[in-house]
Amino acid sequence: MDFNEFLVSKGYEIKEPVLNDDGTTKEDGTSAEEMAKYYNEFNTIKREELTKAITDDVENKNKEAIAALKAELIEAQAEQLKTLNSVLKEHGMMLKRMNDIADGDVSMTGKGNLYDALKDSEDTLKSMADSRDGKTTIKVVGDMTITGNVSGGNIPVEQRESGINDIAKRKTFIRELVNNGTATSSVISWVEKQNQEGSAGSTAEGTLKNQIDFDLVVVSENVKKITAFIKVSTEMLGDIDFMKSEIEKELMSELALDIDDQILNGNNVGQNLNGIIPQATAWAAGAFALTVQEANLVDVLTVAANQIEVANHEANAHVVHPTDLTTLRLLKDNGASGGQYVSRLLDVSGTLTLDGIRVVSNTGITQDNFLTMDGSKDTVFSKGEMTIQIGLDSDDFTKNFRTILVEWRGLNRIKGNDKTAFVTGVISTSKTALEKP
Repeated sequence: MDFNEFLVSKGYEIKEPVLNDDGTTKEDGTSAEEMAKYYNEFNTIKREELTKAITDDVENKNKEAIAALKAELIEAQAEQLKTLNSVLKEHGMMLKRMNDIADGDVSMTGKGNLYDALKDSEDTLKSMADSRDGKTTIKVVGDMTITGNVSGGNIPVEQRESGINDIAKRKTFIRELVNNGTATSSVISWVEKQNQEGSAGSTAEGTLKNQIDFDLVVVSENVKKITAFIKVSTEMLGDIDFMKSEIEKELMSELALDIDDQILNGNNVGQNLNGIIPQATAWAAGAFALTVQEANLVDVLTVAANQIEVANHEANAHVVHPTDLTTLRLLKDNGASGGQYVSRLLDVSGTLTLDGIRVVSNTGITQDNFLTMDGSKDTVFSKGEMTIQIGLDSDDFTKNFRTILVEWRGLNRIKGNDKTAFVTGVISTSKTALEKP
């Protein structure tokens, strides 16, 4: 439906003005205000038709119909420009007549002057300006704001900070407290002395000397494998500059955390490492049971270090949860000089020691649990370095995916005669076991 068909459907009629010979109006035609109303109504209908046609054309089959609707809008806009020119021409003739009547006086004061004429036409001109659909627009001047005068884009453009805000994760720590070695085979073996019998002693003249014997037992640990991978589309790798490095960093970070946890807590089932805590000796109050007044964490760790020393090892680290470490830092003496922190605790540059033994905190160990150890008696063997590879897996090729894989092979080894160099327990129950009734 074009503009003329629209006029007929609405019962509207456009009349041209009839002028006398002297230029005065004999018969009024359709006013500019009425014309603006017609065009506004027609444009609204056509825009709605065009929007609906574009929205409904999901399969892109109605290109010709959409093009026809656009052509009708363009034709209507041309007619509107023609009408605007005609109206402006009429106003020009009116101004000329006013000039002739005033003998060339077109001042802005006095009855029948230019100001009054334009003011009388203000509403008509505004109505026509609003009908221009953004083409030749004349509108009332207003204040400019971002919310009111900006559309179709993002102005101003946001400032994007570099990098990615990563998820907070715990730090690896246990490998710093033990030995690290290299595995050249998939099996690490060693020889342990077991079942020793007899002992050295004094011997009288003519009597049998003291005999000693023991067994030699070969023990081994197998290399285990820990892995992780991420599948990512080639589009994502290509369109986001930092995606590849970010994925590699994430995989290596997660793998390192799992290795750290396995060294500490691995149960040696399947591909799990043989962790420290499952092999450690249980904490025992021993001779200190029910002998300590107001037992606290300092007392528990002190007894643990003593237990290791009695087993002929030397403790070099206590491992606790951060909350338990904070409790330790807040402990105070209960003597006459109450209010003073425990003097045996020494904090130098953020490193806390208890009687010279380092106290380490990490969320890798459960709260209310502790591990006291001689880290030199544990070794983590790595068979090669942590490796990362990118390749095709399954239907990756046909789906434009890439598989990024990271893996590590290694084991955690504590020899049988050294397991007493590691003591673990529960803090709350250990305090109870020491507490003097």
